[in-house]
Amino acid sequence: MSAAPKTTSTTASSSAAAPARATSAPTILVIEDYSDTRELLSTLLQSHGYHVVEAEDGIEGVLKAGWLYPDLILMDLSLPEMDGVEAAARIHAQAKLSRIPIFAVSAYLTKDVEQDVREAGCVEVFAKPLDTYTLLEKINDRLNKA
Repeated sequence: MSAAPKTTSTTASSSAAAPARATSAPTILVIEDYSDTRELLSTLLQSHGYHVVEAEDGIEGVLKAGWLYPDLILMDLSLPEMDGVEAAARIHAQAKLSRIPIFAVSAYLTKDVEQDVREAGCVEVFAKPLDTYTLLEKINDRLNKA
């Protein structure tokens, strides 16, 4: 029923090998444990021309950032295994990853949390529920500056 593949797939893979970039579209790593939110964000970003790779927890996100070197990371703060603040700090502690912009997302955003997130290296912080228009505008602005 399926036809022979035409090109290399650009969809995310859960395998250990880095996905090939068959497109020049900017790559965004979405780190979100809640599958419905992760799928919503991925679909939204893909519909706006971005290549998306997903991670389900902080440890997986740090590992994927290290071998993928995405153009931007969109990360929830409440993650299993390692929270988003710690994951952001570990990502930015690596010299080759220190310039990757990280956008944090939280349903429990306070001034103290926002300060911790910014100290960990996040350049934008968004409260849930997300204003997708503003999120996309900030992502587009950040990636068009690069």
